[in-house]
Amino acid sequence: MQHKLCANCGFLNPSFKFCGECGMPLDGTSRSAERPAADTVSIEQALPHGAERRQLTVLFCDIVDSTAFTEKLDPEELRNLLEVYRTCIMEVVLAQNGHIARYFGDGILVYFGYPIAHEDTAHRAVRAALGIVAAIETLNPYLHQTFGVEINVRISIDTGRVVVWHISGQEAPEAIDIVGKMPNVAARMEKLATPNTVVIGDTTHQLVEGFFKCEALGASILRGISQPVNIYQVSGEIPAQSRLDIASESGLTPLIGREQEVELLKQGWAQALAANGQALLIQGEAGIGKSRCVQLIQEHVESHPDAVTLEGRCSPYYQNSPLYPILSLFQEHVVQFTNTDTAQRRLEKLENLLRDYNVSTVGQAVEAQADTPETLPLLAELLDIPFEIQRRTETGTGAGLYGKPVKQDTYPSEWQRRQRRQQTLEVLVQVLLKMSERKPILFVVEDLHWIDPSSIEFLTLLIERIENARIFTILSWRSDTHRSIVYKSRHNVQPNEDGNPQTVPDGNFTNPAIDREILEKLLRPTWAKTLQLEALTPPEVETMIQHVAGDTQLPPNLLTKIVEMTEGVPLFVEELTQMMLSEVPHPDDRDRSPSEEGDALTLSSDALDATRSQPQTMRVPVTLQDLLTARLDELGPAKEIIQLGATLGREWTAELLHKIAAGVDLGNNIFTDFSSLKDELDKLVNGFILNRNETTDNQFRYTFRHPLLRETAYQSLLKSRRQQYHQQIAEVLARADGFQPEVVAYHYTEAGLPEKAVDYWHSAAHRALERSANVEGVRHIMQGLAALETLSTNINTPELREATERRELELQTTLGTALIATKGYASPEVEVAYTRARELLETLEKSAEAYHHDDHNRMTSAEETALAGSSNVSLDGIKDLRFPVLFGLWLSHLVRGRLRSARELGEACYAIAKQAENQAFEVEAHRALGATLYYLSEFNSALAHLEAGIERYQPQQHPVPAFLHYAAEPGMTLLAYSSPLLWCIGYPSQAEERIHQAVSIGKDTNHPFSEAVSLHFKTVLYQYRGEPAEVNTSATQMLQICQEHGFSAWEAAATVLKGWAFAAQNFPEEGIAIIREGINAWKETRGELLMPLFLALLGQAYQRAGQYNLALQTLDTALHVITRTGERTYAAELARQKGELCLIFAEETETGSNENTQSTVAEAESYFQEALAIARQQDAKSWELRAALSLSELWRTQNRREDAYNLLQPIYAWFSEGLDTSDLIRAKNFLKELEE
Repeated sequence: MQHKLCANCGFLNPSFKFCGECGMPLDGTSRSAERPAADTVSIEQALPHGAERRQLTVLFCDIVDSTAFTEKLDPEELRNLLEVYRTCIMEVVLAQNGHIARYFGDGILVYFGYPIAHEDTAHRAVRAALGIVAAIETLNPYLHQTFGVEINVRISIDTGRVVVWHISGQEAPEAIDIVGKMPNVAARMEKLATPNTVVIGDTTHQLVEGFFKCEALGASILRGISQPVNIYQVSGEIPAQSRLDIASESGLTPLIGREQEVELLKQGWAQALAANGQALLIQGEAGIGKSRCVQLIQEHVESHPDAVTLEGRCSPYYQNSPLYPILSLFQEHVVQFTNTDTAQRRLEKLENLLRDYNVSTVGQAVEAQADTPETLPLLAELLDIPFEIQRRTETGTGAGLYGKPVKQDTYPSEWQRRQRRQQTLEVLVQVLLKMSERKPILFVVEDLHWIDPSSIEFLTLLIERIENARIFTILSWRSDTHRSIVYKSRHNVQPNEDGNPQTVPDGNFTNPAIDREILEKLLRPTWAKTLQLEALTPPEVETMIQHVAGDTQLPPNLLTKIVEMTEGVPLFVEELTQMMLSEVPHPDDRDRSPSEEGDALTLSSDALDATRSQPQTMRVPVTLQDLLTARLDELGPAKEIIQLGATLGREWTAELLHKIAAGVDLGNNIFTDFSSLKDELDKLVNGFILNRNETTDNQFRYTFRHPLLRETAYQSLLKSRRQQYHQQIAEVLARADGFQPEVVAYHYTEAGLPEKAVDYWHSAAHRALERSANVEGVRHIMQGLAALETLSTNINTPELREATERRELELQTTLGTALIATKGYASPEVEVAYTRARELLETLEKSAEAYHHDDHNRMTSAEETALAGSSNVSLDGIKDLRFPVLFGLWLSHLVRGRLRSARELGEACYAIAKQAENQAFEVEAHRALGATLYYLSEFNSALAHLEAGIERYQPQQHPVPAFLHYAAEPGMTLLAYSSPLLWCIGYPSQAEERIHQAVSIGKDTNHPFSEAVSLHFKTVLYQYRGEPAEVNTSATQMLQICQEHGFSAWEAAATVLKGWAFAAQNFPEEGIAIIREGINAWKETRGELLMPLFLALLGQAYQRAGQYNLALQTLDTALHVITRTGERTYAAELARQKGELCLIFAEETETGSNENTQSTVAEAESYFQEALAIARQQDAKSWELRAALSLSELWRTQNRREDAYNLLQPIYAWFSEGLDTSDLIRAKNFLKELEE
């Protein structure tokens, strides 16, 4: 027995041609049937090559207490009952594009979203479930009559990520299978449903909330599922037409960046009010904000008291239903039908409308014809209003509306159908024109990408006729839905003439979506215009993110990531922001995309420059996955190319993609042909999947139109498939000229080949450090260390362990250098890196002798051979690494203020250099000792080491890669340290000459870190000299470099010195704030070195601001630091500054006790004497001169002019250069005063 489901009311009809419940014909053509149009891409074409990962919604349906039927029914009867039951469910499922995957007894498993995804997949599943419940209810009377039983069902639905695949060679429904946590959850949930109800899981609820009536049932513990699962019961569908309707209930995000567009819409309405009809097509991609713009103009129109808004919306369910959006708005808003209206009442409403607007004929052009039908039967037929051949009237006669019988043509000819359709369209247009004479009309039809041809025909006619009407027609369509590819299929499911599903063999079919030619015809009149909605700008996106986030402050890096991933599409911005704010990642969703585990795994900007391959990415929100997956499923075989391209990156050339495609197993071999691949890429450009840009070398670079689309394509690949793609990409890129090692390293890492990735990560780090891209360098090294950690789990021989430790030693040493730049010399991370390197060094040295005498345990496996070969297991070079390791530890100890241990490490470096007879090592060892002795104020010994290093320095032995272990260019560093030292010991001109040489080298190396170091010493030199303008200039230059490249420690130092310049130039308050900021930043780097200098400068600023007590406290703190660390470079100046403060306190106490004043002056004199003593002990002539000046000026006030002259004159006479510097000029002038 053949049963048919009425698409209009859901009643199951056995062998009927008309529905026994509502009387509608069972031909599958009802306009109320929610049967989606056929999909553009067939099941066969959508099936992936192998398996894939994707979001899927599954439906489980089961008969309640079906076991009882086995006792009541004969097996044959039970079989027949199940056949009817399955047929019923199949009808409902197919109406929602579901795929019946499996029958198991009375249970049925249905997939939604596979093989072909839809953007409303979860909606379809829930709608199907409700339809099944309703269909079973209508089926039960028939079952009771036929079998003596009735059935009840339980249905559960859940959504999640699964692995899905097609079992090759099988044609049965079971040929598609899935695995994952979600199907198990859905199956367990079904037992919680009461008879004839539908329950859904949390993710499904998130997708359908607001569209269906859902009642929370609470969290339930399901067998075999570790975590409680939130369950919801669905009782019905809510008549909401769009996502915007749902969002409006909870409050919409303010419309951002559409001011000009909204103004254009308002102008169009103003024109319509003046009887200048307008038409506007709003176009843009999905989620760009078309409906939001329409909503705003609707709100604006509501302010007009007489205006009428007529809104229709196209639907994927009605692409084959003629005039669906037009009839929907006509019935609801024009004729105003209600659900309770009978057919007779509807006919009366229609009649009254036509009489009211005097629409009695279809127009002059048609009236001349002999057999002109009247308007009532035309529209009655159009609106599916059944009526008798003789219609009742008020008088009871058989006359129709205008005294003529009302009848239906049962079998109209093709010519008659065309004529009737044209006449019907004319009537509809006339009704609207008549309405506009009374009230202005805003006529809206949204989503034209799902429109049917008849509706397009109507809109074309309407727009042609509104020139002088008060009608503003607004249309919207997705400009990214134009498809240029039609695939053949052997599995197209379409209704046959009886309304039953059938398989159409070897046919072509297309989605009847509107194309551009039709649009051009539609918009031909001059009063019809187009409004293209473009993506929001990054600042607009940031504003929108903040609105969505509300009071939550998102970190800047996350804000930037959302901006990059969403590409200015408001829907994507909103959903991605909401996910980041509130969505907890699913435990079973562990697809790791290129940077899904955080910043530590994000590729550097170097990699982005190479292939634009690793943009900032994140997990795709579940609310967008169906939409994006549907876009990919439409591609058919080209989907594999997109998946391969997604693995390669967001941007690539056709040539590169072709080389990679040639080495992997794609399902369609035509892609190995370059011209075929190029053609396919062009189609993807036309299909708005890719963008194409021409490069300077006449190649085309293809980019994903949206990062989220790329992410969806990448996440759809099986991990094993991803690894295959990544390996092929890495091998191709490694052979390319000018390849970037970080990109190769990334792909080898994702390919699960850490032994190949390690050295590329290390090379990438060196490459980054050469350009002072230190943050990227650190990330590359961390990736390399992570790869080594993966390898360490498989170490099973001493040789393999030694090879791994050798490579880690190299990485840790490089890491220390990179961290110096990013974290500062004194950061704990730097010390940890170098300490670990020292441990590895000692371990390797201890095993060296035993290793070289053991010939029994050599590596034989392929992995060990590859590892050993790439790392040079021979320990001959281990000693060469001892020096940079100890040198790195010296740097850490020095800046942490551990000067005694720093001196020991410097001496150890010097001993290693001498023993190795390595001149480059000697240069760096002299630098280490010279710098350490400089801060210990052993100036002459320090200068001897620095001069020796300068003498031995040969630039050709220190190219950039060579000095990376030592943080900065060696020659520059030697000159830079010697500059302030030379000033201290009395050679100002030589000091200035040295610093100019150092700065020049720093610039010439094209190594920003070296340049920053040289500028630091230049700034210090001019601070010693007391020249704030020069200090401000060089500190500003240094800050710019440090901030650009992330040199946190040097940025802090530059900030302090710049603050001193402000204070010295009569802005003491501002200077104090800046200095304090710099000192706090320096402390954050754990630096102790330079603190006496920084505190002294802060004390000077307090003194200039008149905050003398704070100044004194700050100087005392500086002296305590000197005692703790031994850093005495600035000790003489600190003592002198305290003396100056004592004189200020003495002046303030002159009105008080004379004894106290004398005591304070005496204390000042003692500090000046102490400063002199320290300077003389250090042979620091410049500090001695400055201390002598202060003491001489005090003596002059005490009438000790001769003592003052005798103190100052010999010191001044000692100087043979720099006589034009401020201290020497001041001394010269003071001596002249004393001589008078």
